[in-house]
Amino acid sequence: MNEPKVSVIIPTYNRAHIISETLDSILNQTYQNWECIIVDDGSNDNTENIINKYLKNDNRFKFYRRPDDRLKGANACRNYGIENSCGTYIMFLDSDDICESFCLEERAGIVANDLSIDLLIRDGAFLIDEVKQSYSINKDPELKNNENYLMMFLSYNTPWQTTAVLYKKSSIRNCWFDEKLKRFQDLSFNIRVLSQPKELKIHRDYKIDNYYRQDDEKVVKNNFIGNMYESFVVFHQVHINLFENKIYKGDFRRFNCKIIYQFVIPYFYQNRKASNRFLFWTVKSNIYSLSQKLTLIILLIVLNTSLYKIKGIGMYQLRNKIKSFAN
Repeated sequence: MNEPKVSVIIPTYNRAHIISETLDSILNQTYQNWECIIVDDGSNDNTENIINKYLKNDNRFKFYRRPDDRLKGANACRNYGIENSCGTYIMFLDSDDICESFCLEERAGIVANDLSIDLLIRDGAFLIDEVKQSYSINKDPELKNNENYLMMFLSYNTPWQTTAVLYKKSSIRNCWFDEKLKRFQDLSFNIRVLSQPKELKIHRDYKIDNYYRQDDEKVVKNNFIGNMYESFVVFHQVHINLFENKIYKGDFRRFNCKIIYQFVIPYFYQNRKASNRFLFWTVKSNIYSLSQKLTLIILLIVLNTSLYKIKGIGMYQLRNKIKSFAN
């Protein structure tokens, strides 16, 4: 049987304390025909020394530094990894995630048996406190096709983490990670992939073989909401051709509403300035109807006063009304 080469692309930045777990999960693969391309984003810790140990012991590991003329960030690292890859298939892995030892062997076996597959989707699970969870975090539409998966991404109802996919390189040659985005990188990339003129063949296989490390603290540190606001505006501009299409406008409203309900409202007082900027942008946009905008203006007022913390004056109903905009 043909054994296609798989390029595993890993961006990294200051991960000396954890990247060994990720690289070990590749080194321990039962499948042999792979290369692992690690692209460093300017680490100033011991990351490179850790990586050098793998380079000396196995020439399938490749190491690059993000070129100085590329924007800092994981997106530029992923793009540079794609440019330097020589595999027939691409798999993306973050430098704190891991995969099962059978991951590449089983994925390669599936696509080798059907060379028409463009995207192989497998199940992923969370890695919480070093414990592999047993439930899948994937979501699927009733009818599994390009259009329905695309609409899920557009509405921030992420059907898969990018680590769960094996991409045929020839099918994503015109796609890239937008290097201006600090958030929504994976969503934007998969939207590019799924909105190509060519209908891609998607094969869905139900088995967990990769684990995504969960970090619930990220929303209150590292300017998460500020970066989310800036990235959301860029995201809107990048995909404006889709969002101006009446078919997808409702999906984008759901996207925006979920951010408000899941991140802006619960963490408003930790991120007041950035949250206000996000809400003001939303009210000025054409995402919502006039009556919905009035509800958002009321939300702005009560969040910026002491009213929101007062029980019994309709705050629960206000939250539910905003949540209903996402349905």
